[in-house]
Amino acid sequence: MLFRRVKVITILLMVFMMSIGCSRRKEVSIEPKKETKTTAEKSSSKETIYVYVCGEVKHPGVYRFSKGERIVSAVKAAGGLTKKASAESINQAEKMKDGQQITIPSKKQTAKNEGSDSKAVQSSSGKININTAGVKELMTLSGIGEAKASDIISYREEHGPFSDISDIMKIQGIKEGIYHKIKNKITI
Repeated sequence: MLFRRVKVITILLMVFMMSIGCSRRKEVSIEPKKETKTTAEKSSSKETIYVYVCGEVKHPGVYRFSKGERIVSAVKAAGGLTKKASAESINQAEKMKDGQQITIPSKKQTAKNEGSDSKAVQSSSGKININTAGVKELMTLSGIGEAKASDIISYREEHGPFSDISDIMKIQGIKEGIYHKIKNKITI
């Protein structure tokens, strides 16, 4: 009998508690979360560049970076250099540009290009032949650094010899300004 009374009292208490809980109605509203970007996120989305890393790297491909990063970051992202890579042939401290192709040459390619440096690259007129010049010769031209010289050599290896000196403007980073500085110093 006592057990029954306790059971009845417990049930009544539960009903009482539930009725109190239901009578206190709180308004709950769910607002959709607004997507906001921080200033850093906004600027980073505008400052993203894509770079193609190829040649003597472990994982060639297209990689995304923040604007202003250096080639050394691209080399690291591509898994580092292979054993065949000629690390000194590329300026890893140079800043990358959107759409840039970074080709890491092999030691064999570098030796081949340096071997062509010792040949008579300059014509009888004293101009540099852009179809036979190596990195060192090309770097003597105004506005042509190590990276652009390597790009010139890579371009002619992929597409064959230049048919006109103005074709040098097909190289990324060599436009009319640089072309006008060097056009009287180069030949094909």
